[in-house]
Amino acid sequence: MSPYAYFASFSASMFRSVTHLRKRVPFGVSQMTTVVLAGRQTMLLAGIKRILEETGRFRVRGRAPACEKALPLARRVSPDIVVLEIGQGGKRLSSVIRDLNSLSPAPGVLVLAAEERPELLDRILHAGGMGCITTSRSPERMVAAVDILAAGRMYVPRWGTETVRGRLGGRGPGNHRDALNGLSASERRILPLVALGLTSREIGTRVFLAPKTVENYRSSIRRKLGLRTRAEIVAFALETGVVSRDGKEL
Repeated sequence: MSPYAYFASFSASMFRSVTHLRKRVPFGVSQMTTVVLAGRQTMLLAGIKRILEETGRFRVRGRAPACEKALPLARRVSPDIVVLEIGQGGKRLSSVIRDLNSLSPAPGVLVLAAEERPELLDRILHAGGMGCITTSRSPERMVAAVDILAAGRMYVPRWGTETVRGRLGGRGPGNHRDALNGLSASERRILPLVALGLTSREIGTRVFLAPKTVENYRSSIRRKLGLRTRAEIVAFALETGVVSRDGKEL
């Protein structure tokens, strides 16, 4: 879908959907979420800005003219989420995502792509991105994707399910369970909270531990499970049933 057609779809559905979207506040989202947009398609991103802000739950803090320019803007305004529009390109996408993940606090990164490409989703997850959505999706789905990231969860389209499983390195269900059994009781208690996107301070408050202790457990969990990014931790938690598909602890 061209940026002009996508912007038109936003405008046509705006007044039909905005009341519904305002009422819908998903699990884990309780305050205004700040967003930065980055990409070359001005009209497309203008449509996204409008539909997000019309919900009353999002505030767009600025737009960078290209993905490569997202880092300085994100460093200046500290957004909760960065949406990267890559069109048919995305050559430097992995390094852009890694740079954004180096910020403190790191924003959730959602990639807006022109087409469904499992290999692109694999690059995004490997670099530490939290999801990918195509420009063919509806405005409602775009808002839902940003809502999911705002709740600290990973957004994976249906066509990307196998890619997420592949991020686990081809482990079978038995090996998943063996790896999970290799964690200590404290690590198993903290794992679902990490997968749900809670900060070390938030986890510490919930389980009565110092944030530094939680950080040590995070490192230990990654080392024992052989997982590097939070996207991989989320996938592992889903595969082992540590968290449910709707993002709740089991």
